[in-house]
Amino acid sequence: MAHVIAIVNQKGGVGKTTVCRTLSTMLHESNYKCLLIDFDPQQTLSLSLGVVKNRFDEDTPSMYHVLNNEMSIKDAIINTEQFDFVRSDYRMYSYNGTPLISREKALELRNNPAALYSHVIENLDLQSNPNTDDRHKLRRELDNISSEYDFIIIDTNPDLGALSSLVFLSSSITNILIPAFPEESSRQSVIALHNTIQTILANDLSQRINILGILISRFEKNNISKKYLTYFKRLANNMNTTLFNSLIPKSVLVSESMALKQSLFDRRKKAPIIDEYRAFYKEFLQKIKQLEEGN
Repeated sequence: MAHVIAIVNQKGGVGKTTVCRTLSTMLHESNYKCLLIDFDPQQTLSLSLGVVKNRFDEDTPSMYHVLNNEMSIKDAIINTEQFDFVRSDYRMYSYNGTPLISREKALELRNNPAALYSHVIENLDLQSNPNTDDRHKLRRELDNISSEYDFIIIDTNPDLGALSSLVFLSSSITNILIPAFPEESSRQSVIALHNTIQTILANDLSQRINILGILISRFEKNNISKKYLTYFKRLANNMNTTLFNSLIPKSVLVSESMALKQSLFDRRKKAPIIDEYRAFYKEFLQKIKQLEEGN
């Protein structure tokens, strides 16, 4: 079964997409089979891979179609040379799950209270069952294809709404990787993320969410960055996780690679940011090994 890795932070612009693509590229280099899922309606990952040519394309299979039961995730997969991929769709912003009753059905049954009540109760039962509810929709889809991959990596949207809840529940054991910048707004967003995770776990005792660690990127060797490094180490300890030793430096290669639809490794074979991502990858694999060994 695949390891499900969600790249999560409710704050936008903290490098989630860069981490997602770079990690996937290194896993591919190590001959792991990966599925990447763009779960962000902004479609940054889809655009950076060159998979999406038109941001407002509503026809090409996407996670929007999967969530709305128009197709299975298997039918939405796009094959690339390095990994399989499922694109996002701008309409995912509007996803809130299935209503207990649609406007059309309510109008149809408005003069039949007994039938209206029966319809609502039937849908309520469906939404209370993990085998049919909306909250576990992504998990059911991934369970059907998990045996085909070593890793399923999800690039998430920058908020803690309905889409993020689907990601947190996307596996019986969901592994969370948190990118962050050494700054106050990023620290506050990680605190909010931790509170959300605790709420989910309190309301679903069967769910396991494993925080692999916090990865600091856009790091600079100045007093401010070093000060926030101390704050994040303390925060990681409070979250029962760790701060990765690797510190991803600020680099123009990130914006260049995104603009040119290339990975960092396509732009440069040797650079400080490349070296730190390689070091991070070794830490990441060690954590996965510990998970597999049950530690």
